[in-house]
Amino acid sequence: MFQYKTKCKYGYSILGERPPRLDTNAKYVIIGQSKFFLHCVIIRRLDGKRFLGEKYWIVPQNSLY
Repeated sequence: MFQYKTKCKYGYSILGERPPRLDTNAKYVIIGQSKFFLHCVIIRRLDGKRFLGEKYWIVPQNSLY
């Protein structure tokens, strides 16, 4: 399981709601490929904690390092 950090401050929203914020200091793991945004992946925090009520985020794959 690879660990990543992200350059994104916000993830993609699916239903038009406010985009979810990300903790840029946390480490993340990829858990899947997005079906809605083909250039994006679904990530979760490595420690499994929620951040501002969110547990999963959709971000562009090229924003991970």
